[in-house]
Amino acid sequence: MKFSIRIRLALLIGLVFLFVLVFLLSAGALTLYLRLNEELDHDLKLEKKFVIEMLERDFSDLLILNKEASGDLETNFIEDLDEIVGFKREFVIVYFGSKKSKPVFTNSRPQNILQQFPEGILTQKEGIYNQLLDNRRYRILISKQEWGTLLVGLENRIFFKVIDELGKILVVGIPLTLLLVLIGGWFLARLVMRPVVSAARTAENITLTKLEKRLPEYTGKDEFGVLVTTLNHMIARLEEGVKQIRQFTQDAAHELRTPLTIQRGELELLFEQGKLSKKARAAVQKSLDRAISMSKIVDNLMLLAKSDTGMYPIQMRKFRLDEILQETVEDAKNLSQSKNIEICLEKCPRLEYLGDEQLIRRLLLNLSDNALKNTFKGQIKFYLKIHSDSVEIRISDTGTGIPQEDLPHVFDRFYRGDKSRNTTKSGTGLGLSISRWIINAHNGSINIESKSGKGTTVKITLPLSNSTH
Repeated sequence: MKFSIRIRLALLIGLVFLFVLVFLLSAGALTLYLRLNEELDHDLKLEKKFVIEMLERDFSDLLILNKEASGDLETNFIEDLDEIVGFKREFVIVYFGSKKSKPVFTNSRPQNILQQFPEGILTQKEGIYNQLLDNRRYRILISKQEWGTLLVGLENRIFFKVIDELGKILVVGIPLTLLLVLIGGWFLARLVMRPVVSAARTAENITLTKLEKRLPEYTGKDEFGVLVTTLNHMIARLEEGVKQIRQFTQDAAHELRTPLTIQRGELELLFEQGKLSKKARAAVQKSLDRAISMSKIVDNLMLLAKSDTGMYPIQMRKFRLDEILQETVEDAKNLSQSKNIEICLEKCPRLEYLGDEQLIRRLLLNLSDNALKNTFKGQIKFYLKIHSDSVEIRISDTGTGIPQEDLPHVFDRFYRGDKSRNTTKSGTGLGLSISRWIINAHNGSINIESKSGKGTTVKITLPLSNSTH
């Protein structure tokens, strides 16, 4: 699935935000964990110092007496420890002598603590460790002394309590924040891409006949501003090049018109002479046909050159469109007498249309001529229908048709698909280009549907404004 640039930018912003958020939360959690452990370690060291001082100061006999003679001292020692840590989530364990000696410990939480210690804890090196006891996390300080081993533990609950509460908040907060970031990122991307969209819409309207248009000026001095300036300069160069080509086409057509006219006249005079042999007359006829064909090409080039530069004078006036179509049908009938083709006008209501009569006549003649050239049997149907806001003209034939791969190119100048046209047919390859220009000049549209070997249907739609029927 392909997403637009705006959506991709919004997703990228959301992804970056999520990455930064996870990084900050992880860094914050790690910092909090280390700071809280530092405070716990500091408290453990203070507790260790206090217990050792109390033991060496008030219960030094425990360090030298044997266990049978020190029962009362042990009891007093445990009672004193209970007064200090008995109501806290803390414990103190003292091992006198070797690791196999009986421990002296407080009755503080958690209960049955000795059974929960892992084996060999007394053999571990002096230091601070994390340990899970009674499903609670503890920091335990192990201190080695000459008289034995001291264990002091504090419950490490603040950090994990904060993490639990924060987790409950983040379960709702992160998706909601991410959604807000995505929405904000989409609006931000839309704002950033607004000049791009505006430029793209303008670029869609820049065609060979509208090269005078430019992309909207961009006041920013960023990369997009450089791109807009570069594209406008490129369009200006293209406009200048196209103008030169159009001017050359117009000048060439104008220069060719006079000698072709003279040549055509001389050939016609030569053809009318009765002294020519049959072979010479056939050669003159062939040359005359070529001269006439060249004259049509030059006239068409002149028309297209003027249309491209907007110099062709379109004369809009009201005329009977139905009469023009009827005359076209009559001309087609006269030209098809040598063929086994049925020419019929299915529907042609009276219509007074506002447009250029000569151009519309030329349009219908071009399309009729194409149908005649590509149809050898069957029929050609002409049809005119009036809609509420438009008029529809349809020309259908049962001719050779146009292959699907040629349909996108039929309006290109001088395009003649080998599969859709027989090489014996005459034509300049400019008729449909001129037809499309005439239709565009009247704000209409043309659509061609065709299948190779099954015929072609040309549908013309012209706006019906200012027309009466």
